[in-house]
Amino acid sequence: MLKHNLFIASICCLIALGCGNNTNTATTKEAANKKEMNDAEVQQLAKEAYVHCFPIFENYKGIYFYGVEKRSPKYAPMNSITRETKLYTPNDKLVVSPNNDTYYSTGILDVGPQPVIIQVPESKERYYVIQLVDMVTNNFAYIGVNTTGRKGGRYAITGRGFSGELPQGVVQIKSPSRFIIFAGRTAVNAESPQDIAAARKLQDQFKVGGIGSFYPGYADVKTDSIAFIPPKESDNSNEQFFNRVNFLLQFTTLSKDDQAIVDKFKAIGIDAGKPYDFLLAHPTYTNALLKGIAEGKTIVDSLGAHIGKKVNGWNLAPLAKEYFGTNYNLRTGYARKAIYANTPTEAYYPSAGEDADGQPLHGNNNYTITFPAGKLPPCKFFWSITMYDNANQLLADNALRRYSIGDRTKGVKLNADKSLTIYIGNKRPSAGTSNWLPAPPTGFNVMMRVYGPKEEVLNGSWEPPYIKMEK
Repeated sequence: MLKHNLFIASICCLIALGCGNNTNTATTKEAANKKEMNDAEVQQLAKEAYVHCFPIFENYKGIYFYGVEKRSPKYAPMNSITRETKLYTPNDKLVVSPNNDTYYSTGILDVGPQPVIIQVPESKERYYVIQLVDMVTNNFAYIGVNTTGRKGGRYAITGRGFSGELPQGVVQIKSPSRFIIFAGRTAVNAESPQDIAAARKLQDQFKVGGIGSFYPGYADVKTDSIAFIPPKESDNSNEQFFNRVNFLLQFTTLSKDDQAIVDKFKAIGIDAGKPYDFLLAHPTYTNALLKGIAEGKTIVDSLGAHIGKKVNGWNLAPLAKEYFGTNYNLRTGYARKAIYANTPTEAYYPSAGEDADGQPLHGNNNYTITFPAGKLPPCKFFWSITMYDNANQLLADNALRRYSIGDRTKGVKLNADKSLTIYIGNKRPSAGTSNWLPAPPTGFNVMMRVYGPKEEVLNGSWEPPYIKMEK
């Protein structure tokens, strides 16, 4: 911005000195910049802007309901965390596609006024991960046994303007955004009371707060007052979408490539920190802008429904080592379907909604998944398969109270040849309940979770087996 201003100032000086050629050039450029767009151009830009900016818009729901709205059941003050000490069940209806493997620890961090400290304990055996997500939903950092190791320590998450010194021994993590999603997961075996107690004990040792609350020599600065905009469901269908985007962009620094794309949208009023008044100045573009938004919504829905590729009936997400880099369509697709998904190097999520014949999975049928000997999901930590009801994408209720099955499920039996068969359906299988994942009596889908996937997963050489209907 500084270089741009100096350039404009230089041009103005040349004009004042009477340099005719430069005057004509500047006047021509100014006229070109003021050229009116036609409806088709406005519609196209609105469509592109909607698709590209959807993640920051959607992420705001998490910021608002976890860190701003005190009436929200998920609320906790910023720079603190909420520890959930039970696994999700069908009665938990606020989060779609929840896992049934870990206790969640969640919160919103504000690193604008000062660095925020995250303190983690040593964990000799138990898996945990803290996922840090910026405002455009990139997973910009991880703290946990798979990335930073099993030793305890303190990490300082610093904001864009921080240039001070940190206490000795504190590891700095630079955030591109002022507001950060803190998503912690601590492994637990719900079938073991002893393991539940140990998981909660470890979870209690995660600490979060402003640097001054950990180190008295540093000032504990209070978050400044920000007029947060209450999100409305209708905002994703009209010009208020862009008003919220403008509000949010002022709190994050985009990558060079990302910023170049967003800069194109200034032509339709998208500008960080400014009120969205494009239609006030250009009311004749209203229909074109709304048409572009409607087209953008359709594209976003499609991106969410078509993530990755299909292998053996399973949807496999791209195996990039960072989420999301310059793959902005993937970023938007995940924001629509499964926001805050882990990067594949941390956890991988094959999902399936059809059988080997391409038919939708339904509880009236009986299915099997057989992993050949030595071909279980390759992982450093553990794996599971979780059942979801198509009607609401929540855990499926059942008399067995089993919502997932995996390598930690008590009593699971291998076949004589060391293969593993999992039985899926609404009715109790003839083989008994040890390897049974109960399904609802209607349509359903399943998600596999591979925690700490090994190289066979990450290079694509391992493939999940077909889900086969018993005939």
